[in-house]
Amino acid sequence: MFMLTHTYFLQKILGSAEIKNAEPDIFVYNIAPDLLAIHPDITSARTHKLRRLQTLPVEYPKAAYVIYHLLIDDLSHYGYICTEDGDAFDIHSRGYSYRKGNPLIRVIQDIHGIAGKEISCRDAVYQSHLIIEMIYDLVIVRHLRTFKTVEVMVDAIKYTVENRMEEFTETLRWLYGLEVNQIREVMRSALLFITQESMEQMMTIQGRMHLYQDKFGLPCNDLLLNNELNRLFEQAIDLIDDDELFFNETADVIKESQIISFIR
Repeated sequence: MFMLTHTYFLQKILGSAEIKNAEPDIFVYNIAPDLLAIHPDITSARTHKLRRLQTLPVEYPKAAYVIYHLLIDDLSHYGYICTEDGDAFDIHSRGYSYRKGNPLIRVIQDIHGIAGKEISCRDAVYQSHLIIEMIYDLVIVRHLRTFKTVEVMVDAIKYTVENRMEEFTETLRWLYGLEVNQIREVMRSALLFITQESMEQMMTIQGRMHLYQDKFGLPCNDLLLNNELNRLFEQAIDLIDDDELFFNETADVIKESQIISFIR
């Protein structure tokens, strides 16, 4: 899932656990696996490859919020919690985003054909899940507005940089073996690029389409292609007719696993 969805899920979990006045930096730990990938030398594969079942040292308690992110992604990608550090990509995955994205596969292949690009079935399956995750934020936008999720995430980044950078860098250095300078570079970039304005611009179908086109090298000035992409993303929205179901499923599974102590 994308960063806003992760932030919203954590807001909901904290509310259900009646955890009040939580320090804002926990929301940055919670999006760290995605945030760190801003750095050109840090891949998403690396940030998501952590042992889920590990005892966290008492000096790094907020690492639990990083693990929580990974558990959500496990359920989205695989349909279960990985016992070690993440499983390999499975074209037959029963994870939420893959199940929901299955009807999009043929359309994705057709769109790449319009663009004169070949795409394998494997890559089309991968892209189908990504579109579901891209569009999920838009499906739950009413909830995001109610919870002021964009503001919470943007303010949390600023708070962490101004008040908790030493603790934050030490925790992620221990967790990932990253250099302190790399983590600081990521946070400087986050301050510049993750703003209220930039996030609001992304909260449209067109914003998500451009993100998809940039990521997969599809042209932005082809009218036919843009129309087909718009229909694809509208179809993805229609496929998510249960905007709270995935949250409820993840909350139940993660609670039952007893991996995360703040979920009860």
